[in-house]
Order: sequence, then C-alpha cells, then structure tokens
Amino acid sequence: MNKITLFGDIMCEPLLLKSARQKDGNYNFDGVFRNVRSMIEEADYTIANLETPLAGEEAGYTDNLFSFNTPDSFADAIKKSGISLVTTANNHCLDRGLEGLKRTVRVLEEKSIPYFGTNKCKEDREEAAYFQLGDQKVALISCTYGTNYAVNHCRISQDDEECIHLLHPHYEPVYVRKTSVKKSSLPRKVWRKFLSFFSEETSIRIRKTLHLTYNSPREDDFLDENTARPYFDRLKNDIDKAREKADLVIFYPHVGGQFNINPGPFTEYTFDRAVKDKCDAVIASHPHIVQKAEYKEGIPCFYSIGNFSMSPNSVYLLHEHLPNYGLAVHLYTENKKIVKTTFSILKIVENKDEMLTVYPVDQYCDMLTGTDEREKTVSDVCRIYTTVTGKKLESKAICREYTL
Repeated sequence: MNKITLFGDIMCEPLLLKSARQKDGNYNFDGVFRNVRSMIEEADYTIANLETPLAGEEAGYTDNLFSFNTPDSFADAIKKSGISLVTTANNHCLDRGLEGLKRTVRVLEEKSIPYFGTNKCKEDREEAAYFQLGDQKVALISCTYGTNYAVNHCRISQDDEECIHLLHPHYEPVYVRKTSVKKSSLPRKVWRKFLSFFSEETSIRIRKTLHLTYNSPREDDFLDENTARPYFDRLKNDIDKAREKADLVIFYPHVGGQFNINPGPFTEYTFDRAVKDKCDAVIASHPHIVQKAEYKEGIPCFYSIGNFSMSPNSVYLLHEHLPNYGLAVHLYTENKKIVKTTFSILKIVENKDEMLTVYPVDQYCDMLTGTDEREKTVSDVCRIYTTVTGKKLESKAICREYTL
C-alpha cells in the first residue's frame, strides 16, 4: 500500500518574512516545516500549494498584505522538508507579473523541485504532472479560479493565459462579500482620502480600533458557464489524456471564496465537473479555512483543506472559523485504486519569540504543559472534525489521522 499526502496553502506573509530574516540579511524558513517532517517522511509522495511567486529581490519582497514575493530560500526550505511536488496555479501567481511567474518556474527547475500549474510559455503546457508509486502511475492536475486581477491589475494576453492552468478568465471576478459592511459615519470620499495616507495594514488597524468592518467572508457565487465553458472543456481534455497515461488522477484546484464556511456555486460546479469527468480524488484549497469533505459517487472530495502556513497574527484574518488550522489529506492506494482516505489536523503556531511553525495536533498537544491550552486545542480539533465530516468526534479527540 502507498500513501499520498496533500497539504494546503504554503504562504509567506509579511510577519513570516520578517521573522525569517537573519542578521546577515539572508532568509531561513526551515523552522516552518520542522515539525511536519515526520508526517512527510511517513508518506510516499507529498504535494502542497506554493502560494507565492519567487520573483527575485529586484521585484520587491512582500510588503503588502495581498501581494506576495518571497526569497528563493523559501524554495530551499520546501525542498529540505521533503515535499515532493508543489502546485503553482493560484491567485497569487501573477503578483509580480508574468515575468515573476516565469522566474518562479525557473527557480523551481533549478532547485529540482517538481511543480505543476504554471509554465514559462504555452509550448511547455502539459495536461498533468506524473509520478510513479510502485506499479501505480499517478497524475496530478491543478488549476486556479483566477489571479488577483483586482489587486495587481496584471491582465495578460490570451496566448500568455496558456502559462496558467485556469478555470475561467483570470480577470473575471468570482466572489463577493457575504455579509454587510459596517461603514464609517464620515462621507465616503473623506474617509477614503483619510485612509489613503496609511498603509493597508494600518488602515485595517484603524478600522478595527473604530469597530468598523475590516474584512468579511466572501462566497464564490459568480458563475457564468458561458465564459467558464472553454476552460472546463480544456480541463476535461486534460483529465481524459491523464486517464490514458495514468492509473489514478488527482485534481487539486485552487478555488473558493475566502473565510466562507460553505462552498459557493463556483466551487460546487468545479467539483461536480471533476467528479463527472472521472477524477479519483478532488482536494481543493484557497478559502483559508477548512470546509466540508464528502464522498461524491465514491470519490473523496475535500472542498478546502485550509492553510499550511498562513500567519495566525495577520491583521486582516477572520478567526471565527479557525484559520490557524489546516488539513493534511492522506490517500492510501493499492492495486491502482484509492482504498482509504484519512486526514490529519494541523495547527499553525506563531509568536513573538519564534517564527511561524506547523504542528500535527497530536504532536502539538504532547508538548503542552498547560491544561487550559490543551482543552482549547481539543475543542478546536472537535470543531474542525465536525466541519470536515459533519459528525461529532466521539472517539479519542487527539490522534494522528482521522478517517473520512
């Protein structure tokens, strides 16, 4: 029996970037992955979403809450961790433009880190990434709903779109705010002029101090099948080709709203299409929280496995649905089939004295000395388990893996 493990979004936000900077000006991110290496070693193959470009220092490292660029040493830490492959199709892939996307690919190639989801040019486009597990050949396909066009305003040509595996036009919106926004009593123009003197982070802190809405859940409720159809037809062709070459096809889309506990119409449509097109597993990321999982026609479907390394202290986070927890999904394969699906719950820890690091919850609880913190963690784990399965956790609360 072989084991494939999939993690969520590997991010490097300003707080992590700052804590990783060394006295000599270099960056070291090894600590992020230190406590999950045993889990990585337990798997035969591991996959995660690299949600930041590696566009080089000259492009400016991350200094914005919503537009990323991370030193190449981040890739060194990923490689050292033992992660087998990273997906690169996500909404941040164009944060430093098309050249930043292409440089990211070059860096991964130079460091011999397998990747899938973006390409240097349309001629490099493949339908899937393939890897061998014993006598089983596995295909991995990844796509993104978009590329943060509203943030970076990087609109690329139709030819250049071939550099990204997309689910619909990269500049088209996919979600809106789910809840009403509590606004300032000041006239809108005056308020916007006032906030323009501050950074995005400071603006959010001001809103928080004044008890105004600084962020709210967004649901991916925009679905235009006419514009999406060519992209989903391309996806079907990719899946069909992959099925001809591989025994198993795993689909890992980057799709969904943000901080919304329930998948929206676009995500549901994506999963329905993937199941109809005969993928063997569908495992998604992007909402920054954990969402439900279920079997659809016998296929394990995880609508969002949440974060791997999102900073719990980021000023814009909504904490209601526990963004400081994520999942590791484990697919056990035998005789060219997925015979068992389990998941582990991961906790992201960040404090002033140590950079962000990720723990499996059983390992985290083993190191706790305070009763209050352990009880809080057990309560959180029970909530995450219920979110994923729709059931109450009746057996031992803290363990390494839970059965879907």
